[in-house]
Amino acid sequence: MVSRVTYAPHNYSRLVEECLHVPGCHIAGMLIFNNRNRTVLAQGLKLIAAGAARLGAAIIGNWLTADPKIRLARKCRIPLYSTANPHSEDCLQWLRDLRPDLLLHARTRCILKPELLRIPRLGAVNVHHGLLPETRGTMCDLRLLLQERQAGFSLHQMIPEVDRGALFSRIEVADAAACGKNYWTYLQQSTHCEARAVRLFLEQVWESGALPPALPKSDAHSRWYKTPNYAEFKAWRREGWKL
Repeated sequence: MVSRVTYAPHNYSRLVEECLHVPGCHIAGMLIFNNRNRTVLAQGLKLIAAGAARLGAAIIGNWLTADPKIRLARKCRIPLYSTANPHSEDCLQWLRDLRPDLLLHARTRCILKPELLRIPRLGAVNVHHGLLPETRGTMCDLRLLLQERQAGFSLHQMIPEVDRGALFSRIEVADAAACGKNYWTYLQQSTHCEARAVRLFLEQVWESGALPPALPKSDAHSRWYKTPNYAEFKAWRREGWKL
């Protein structure tokens, strides 16, 4: 499950490409969260106005052009379902009919409800763009970079409580120096790392028929981050960040 429009390089198609090459793993279907609406388009324009030109341009470009994820799915004859409401009865029935073992979720702002999470035999796993358990919420990787810390992503089981399921892996990608204070550069680095990490994870699941053991629980303090506002983006641009 992935959004129709993202700000990720190549509209996050790299992850789909990697999943297609997991030996023995069959993609039963692709659920597209259809966020291609005027609100998202306006967000892209506002980001450009706030100085986050690369992020804003990526959103607008991915809004205007054909989705490479959908193109890949059609090329490989993967069943597609696009919806603005993944909890509609039609969508839930589509998922039930697929009888999936696992739902891989990435780059949507959807909070999945228990009725959906119960459908896959092994549950759902999310690619969280931050290091759990310390950073929860949205755009956590950018927040870490701004704090001059290592940023990265985590793979965790999805439960009704957001970003609190069993943690399977957390991968550090880069810090501000390594990406040259350029968030787009970081996203390019992270996208490749995520694709490889997801492939390894799926290979583990395929070989064992079960989810891998969770990492030991951490006592680290966690902080919840909201999507940055436009004043914050402007302030970060003044500090020399390329967004």
